[in-house]
Formats: sequence, C-alpha cells, structure tokens
Amino acid sequence: MAASPVPKEIRRRLYTFARRLARPFSDSRRRAFLEDIIPGMLISGHVHLTKVARAISPGDADIHGVEKRLSRHLGSEHWDMSPLAEELLASSAGTVTDDTLLTADLSDLNKQYARKLEGLGRVHDGSDPDKRIVAGYVFFEAYVRVGKWQLFPLLVEPLKTYSGAPTSENAEILQHVGRIHQATGGRGTWLLDRGFDRDELMLPWLNKRLAFVIRQRGDRHVRLADGQLLAETAVAAQLHPPAWPRRWPKRGYTTCQEVWLPEAPEQALLLVVHWRRPNAEPLLLLVSPAARRPGRRAEWFVKAYGRRWGVEDATWGLKQRLHLEEFLVRSWRSIRRLLWLAAWVFYWLNLWGEDRFKRLREAVLNHPWRLPKEVTYLFDWIALQIGRLLHPRPILDFTDT
Repeated sequence: MAASPVPKEIRRRLYTFARRLARPFSDSRRRAFLEDIIPGMLISGHVHLTKVARAISPGDADIHGVEKRLSRHLGSEHWDMSPLAEELLASSAGTVTDDTLLTADLSDLNKQYARKLEGLGRVHDGSDPDKRIVAGYVFFEAYVRVGKWQLFPLLVEPLKTYSGAPTSENAEILQHVGRIHQATGGRGTWLLDRGFDRDELMLPWLNKRLAFVIRQRGDRHVRLADGQLLAETAVAAQLHPPAWPRRWPKRGYTTCQEVWLPEAPEQALLLVVHWRRPNAEPLLLLVSPAARRPGRRAEWFVKAYGRRWGVEDATWGLKQRLHLEEFLVRSWRSIRRLLWLAAWVFYWLNLWGEDRFKRLREAVLNHPWRLPKEVTYLFDWIALQIGRLLHPRPILDFTDT
C-alpha cells in the first residue's frame, strides 16, 4: 500500500470492477454508462443522478449534460440490462454451500410526496412509528451471509403487485425464492421473519424441500405425535419448565418439539421455543425437514436465527448510504434498474471482507480521522469513507493519506 496512495488504489479497484460488469455489453455507450454510474453511486453515496454526475465529473464538466446522459441510458427501452441482475444472482449464489445462511425480507421505499411515478403503490412506512400508509414501492431483497459481516445480495426486485399488476405478493415471493433455490442448487438454509409463515408460502416450500427457519406468530395450529391439535403458543406452554433453573442460562432456555402441519401431515417439522429471560414471551421458530440436519440442535437454530438481523442492516445500508428513497427517475424500468445497480454497489462493498482487500480495509478503517469505534457490518463505514476519499469536492482534507 505504500507504493500506491489509498484513494488511488480504491479508485483503481472500483473502476476495474465496473469495467468487468460492463464488458459483456457490446454497445460502447452502454459500457460507458455502467462504468460511470456504479462508481458514481458509491462515491456520491446517492442514487440522485445529478449527485452521481457531480461525483464522476471534474469541476469544469457539464453536470447537466452528464446527468441527462445517465438518465437516458437508465430508462432506455432499446437495451436489456437484465443480464446484470442475472450475473448478480449467479455471483452471490456461487458462494452458497450446504451450511450457508440465506436471509430475505420485504422493504418499503417511501415516496409519499410523489404523484407521477410509474407503478406507484400504497405501502406501510416502516420508518413511521404509526406505520401510516403512504405512496411508495415495496421491494424483495435476499442476501447470502458469508463470514462475520458480509451480506452478498442475491436479488433486489420491486414487487409489481403494488403497482396494480395482475399478481399477488405471495406469488412474487414464491417466484423470487424459487429462482434463488434453483441458482443455489437447493443449498443453504433460509432465515425468515414473521410474515413469511403463511400457508401460501410454507406449503410450496415444503414441497420443494426448501430448508427454512421461520419465526412464528404463535396462532398457527400444529399436530403433535399423540394426535393433539394445538396452537403453537399452547405447545410452548406445555414445554415451559415446571420451575425455572436456579441459575438462568446465559444464552437463555431453549427446547423443542416435533410437530406436523395439518395441511402437510407427511412432513415432520421442529418447533423450537426459546426464552431469553424468565417469564418473557418466547421466540417460536418452525424448522423445515430439510433444515433438520445432524449436528443442528435447537440452540443452533436460535443462534442462526439471530443472524437474520443482518438483512435489516443491509436494508439500512442500501437506504441510508445510497439514499435509495431519494431517486427522481419516473419510469418503472428506471426504478428497477436503479435497484439492480444499488445491489451491485453493495456487492462490491462486501467484497472488502475478502483477504485481497485486507490491507486496503485496514488502511481505511484505521484512518486517523475515523472514530475508534467497533463496527460489526463494515460495509457501512467503508461506504461512508470511500465517498469522502474519492469525491472530487471532499468535505475533509485527506492530504495525509
């Protein structure tokens, strides 16, 4: 790193990555667009095309002209950008093994002041304490967990059903999970939150032998080995120990019970019940037969589910570090492509967890102007500092790099 200043090395690797993604496209104009917008989104920390144009242009450039060029290519109907999304899925799926954890979630894009965006629907504003319904979009996101903090995106797709398309949320989720299941060869274990525990989703996944761990609301009825049909909360009450241990376990108290769904009586699932503190509401997890492998005890599923939280941090990273909700493009095609590009930016940030980025990662994270604070998901800090290091008009002076 001594022979190459940190900003110069980061820029070289970033633009090399963008050129690799652009190489399969035959049109030189499309390649130039991708080579500009992917680094520009990261450097600017924004999806606003004017800000992207400023981040990739010298001080005397025609910013308006650059912005118009990016907008024209982003929304053009004369080329197919879907190979970029397919390459993202294939690249992330290639990291999946039998022991890999996969996470997925639905997230909203709040556009409450928008009026003329194509496909604008009505969504619950997740950032609003009152969860009011506003204008916006919902997108499906799925990630591969690698190592301690890496979260490689598999799919980031807006849901068409909120734009009035003749489909349903369940159908689109099944379609996206099915694509990932095929791309990974059925490997990996899914960690899913409440909301994915609907019969319309779980039963098809059981038929496809999907390995999943889904958090339960507790109102589902399951059948026990003796034929009893009980709500999951009632099963948890039966598993409640008659007296709490005198010394409460550090990681909580965990137990489990084999159960069957009335709609799928031939498949034995595992209901895992975990109490973090005495007399607290228990965590209920339903584990599919494909996820019940040798060596995986009830405690393993609770610990694995705790890693599902990474999808929330990934959503935060996309929304906050790239200001995903502040896009101003109007067409559905542009919005969808913008999400793909944001996913590729996020993919590159997670490459920093590999050994080839070790020296560069340490140089950035140990920079003298960075606060000495422990960070779990490093992509957040890396994105922030890259923007400051590479922007043509940085906020701080980095002459000591």
